Amino acid sequence: MRILLVGALLSLLVGSMQGQEATLQPKYDISPSIAKLPEQSDFFGTWLRSDGTYSVEVEAGGSAGTVVARYFNPEPINVESAVFDEVEGQPRLEFVLRDEGYPGSAYRLIYLAERRVLVGTYMRPGGEPAEVFFVRKDEQ
Repeated sequence: MRILLVGALLSLLVGSMQGQEATLQPKYDISPSIAKLPEQSDFFGTWLRSDGTYSVEVEAGGSAGTVVARYFNPEPINVESAVFDEVEGQPRLEFVLRDEGYPGSAYRLIYLAERRVLVGTYMRPGGEPAEVFFVRKDEQ
């Protein structure tokens, strides 16, 4: 099941990347056979969304297993909650926005080690999920 999930997300990522400008492409393409298993610290840093001025900063929280997320478009947007969990053995970051124009919008992201990107969905209340991906700011 995990292989199917990663394969589906990678397929979506490749499709999304073909339609994006080359300016936000990851620098590295690491073979899945040598890529390490994703872990919480892989999510830490500043990430740029491929289709706009959106960015997210992720860092370790005050207690073990917690994270802090800060979201920008390009000005700060209030992050109501940020959770780091695991779904079918795959680490996942989920954060909910609660601000003007962002009434409970949420991201669900996983880290693809072989592409060094965060991929997943962005959901607005009442809307359809949109496939998104983020690249590290220092690797654009």
